[in-house]
Amino acid sequence: MTIAIILAGGVGSRMSIDIPKQFVELSGQMMIMHSMLPFGESDMVDNIQIVAAEQWRSRIEDAVFEDPESEVAQKFLGFSNPGENRQLSILNAMQDIQKMLDPAAGNEAGTQGISSTSDTAKHTIRSVIIHDAARPFVTVECIEDCLKALETHDGAMPVLSMNDTVYFSRTGKRVDELLNRSCIYAGQAPEAFRFEKYFAATKALLPDQIMMIRGSTEPAIMAGLDVAMIPGDQRNFKITTDEDLERAEEILRSRQ
Repeated sequence: MTIAIILAGGVGSRMSIDIPKQFVELSGQMMIMHSMLPFGESDMVDNIQIVAAEQWRSRIEDAVFEDPESEVAQKFLGFSNPGENRQLSILNAMQDIQKMLDPAAGNEAGTQGISSTSDTAKHTIRSVIIHDAARPFVTVECIEDCLKALETHDGAMPVLSMNDTVYFSRTGKRVDELLNRSCIYAGQAPEAFRFEKYFAATKALLPDQIMMIRGSTEPAIMAGLDVAMIPGDQRNFKITTDEDLERAEEILRSRQ
């Protein structure tokens, strides 16, 4: 089985809004719901686990179960606690997911907000796919391309080639080197991995190295895993600024 981990624990410090960006309404729906919908639609994703702080969980549940028969509601597992950084949040989610597959740990998992009604204990987790709640324009095609790549690779991520000339600077004040942009790529999300290998790679960074991780694929690369690159999508941008939010609203208005 494949489980999607949706990261919604950020605080959106670079924006002028008074709530975390992933809970802002876009076209009448919270941003996180836009981000989760394609995972609900994909036949390759079995369940969805959300990383979110306690104070936002009831709001998320209300949105998810507004239609109990929706694909997202049917796949929803539960919540995991945010960590001190992105990778610790992912680790928390993977640990909760693993507990769910161990019947002896069922009671403990239940205390962490994990659904006890799932039949996941009958299955084995093959893969995990990680996505940002603040990327509301991911597509089913992108999700499934990442997961299909796991047939021959340990991991996969969408990337964008660099259109601009790229420079390296040690100080940020002067150019030290011109980089070959044909070899430079910008990573996006979602990022998919074979569960056991990625779980081990992340735990191997404890207790200190994990605090230095900024991207979900870094632990896989550091562990020597084989990570495939698939074509990214300029529309699958992460909302981090007020300008990004305005752009997202314009896109949704144009679709309507």
